[in-house]
Amino acid sequence: MSRNLKFYVQAEEEIRRRRDINTEKLNLRKQEVEKVIPEYKEIRRELAKTGEKLCGIIAGGESEAGKEKLERLQRENLRAQETIKALLAQYRFAPDYLAEICTCKKCRDSGVFQNRRCSCFKEIVKRLAGEELNSSAPMKLCSFDMFDINLYPDRLDTDTGVNIRSKMERNFKYCKDFAEGFHLPVEGILMLGKTGLGKTYLSLAIAGAVITKGFGVIYGSAPDLLRRIEKEHFGREDDSNTAELLQSADLLVFDDLGAEFESQFYISAFYNLLNSRMNAGLPLIINTNLNEKELNKRYGDRITSRLLNMECLKFMGDDIRVSKKYG
Repeated sequence: MSRNLKFYVQAEEEIRRRRDINTEKLNLRKQEVEKVIPEYKEIRRELAKTGEKLCGIIAGGESEAGKEKLERLQRENLRAQETIKALLAQYRFAPDYLAEICTCKKCRDSGVFQNRRCSCFKEIVKRLAGEELNSSAPMKLCSFDMFDINLYPDRLDTDTGVNIRSKMERNFKYCKDFAEGFHLPVEGILMLGKTGLGKTYLSLAIAGAVITKGFGVIYGSAPDLLRRIEKEHFGREDDSNTAELLQSADLLVFDDLGAEFESQFYISAFYNLLNSRMNAGLPLIINTNLNEKELNKRYGDRITSRLLNMECLKFMGDDIRVSKKYG
């Protein structure tokens, strides 16, 4: 089964479960009202009979006698519904307490609106596809609470003269504030620095926190995501839509930029992704071991200028993975 078809089947199942849950909620409300308002049960029974008669008359054609009966039954139906509204108000129920319960008001939980897939259905498909992309990302293992600033030395950086720990404390605070106050549109983050300085960890901590707020987040390494786009573009993958998912996710974490194979296709694909997201006000978090000069040499001016217009966080210190291992 292709990925897209798999996600469509799963989305259909989710829509069906949604309908079942909402139907059960409404049935429980009806039972509650029957206990509190004895007359309601009888009115419901009469409404059901009226509905059956209406269906019979409509199926029987448009005779004059049929039209009169139809109008009479419609008036009776309206009177019964007004009686129910009055009883609900009398017993302090909300006016729409017995109205149909729908998660999506557009398609009424059918998944179809105006003979097309409803936007709610498409959002489910997009979420499922994003979850599959994120399935190997260790977001749950990365949190701001577990970030240890003491792993960074309390000394001056030899190149810049900046206190390393103080600089990383500012980086940490910016990332935490970004996650806690996440909103759209918002400017993205470019994390620069050598390997092992916590760029990926803080990116994943942001991603995990933003997901808990209900936003759609996709995480992936530059080599893997660009390879997926290439395979789909040249028809070497099934009918997935990685490029569309990466362009539309609320937050995209693009890890290890510069580790991918050097090719003009990758540069073009990355530029299109970067440009479309920036134009839409959708943020990226981009991590790279390259410095500004190396970025410009590899990707050119138009990509580098866009990257450097993001919030640039420079990571300093010693490889913290080595520090953790050897103390």
